[in-house]
Amino acid sequence: MGLPVFIKMSLFMAAVFISNIVQALTGFAGVMLSIPPTILLYGPDMAKAVINVICWLVCVYLMVKNREYINKKELGRIILFMLIGMAAGIYLYNIVDARILVPVYGLLIVGVALKNLLLKPSGASLPVWVAIPVLLGAGIIHGMFASGGALLVVYLASAFRDKNSFRANVASVWTVLNLVLMFTDYEKGLYNTEFFELLGIGVIPLVIAVYLGNKIHSMINQQMFNRLTYGLLLAAGSMILV
Repeated sequence: MGLPVFIKMSLFMAAVFISNIVQALTGFAGVMLSIPPTILLYGPDMAKAVINVICWLVCVYLMVKNREYINKKELGRIILFMLIGMAAGIYLYNIVDARILVPVYGLLIVGVALKNLLLKPSGASLPVWVAIPVLLGAGIIHGMFASGGALLVVYLASAFRDKNSFRANVASVWTVLNLVLMFTDYEKGLYNTEFFELLGIGVIPLVIAVYLGNKIHSMINQQMFNRLTYGLLLAAGSMILV
């Protein structure tokens, strides 16, 4: 993108700031909101590498800060099935036409979001025969496109009805799984001078964003949190379909 360096850095900092207010507030969606503008500024490889680490830093903080809300047994099950799915997704990426899967994935997310925004949620957790395919699917999508978070949120929103538990557990999942992506980026040689410059610049708005996101989280009630969660899911699914 042919912009002066100062303008590019300012836009990048704005993207990090806005997206990570939401990330700190809900525990997810930071990558979804910050990746598109960062790709336009610095290209897809550098964007994914930098944003992934920034998201990981926020998730580590949220996990440690809210560790009393973590359900270790549930977290272990989520990570196990998603890692299996990720391995399958990395393999499938090379043999399956992604154009077939992406619209189906987007429609599923939009459908779930609209159902919960327009109708009263049932309050029941997903049955096992639905929960396991959802987690495997989230892992497969994440292994193929590094964007399985929306499908994971479908599961977590049914498993954790309390906003503090939801945020703590979704942040814990990404703390673990993003390490896999970080190792892959390191192997690709993406942790270069430009990467560390952008990471250093991004930390400044990140700290302020996390502070504001935490403040807003403590101010809103459970109903508002739920609507925000499914509103973000609707946005994620719509972006996938566009």
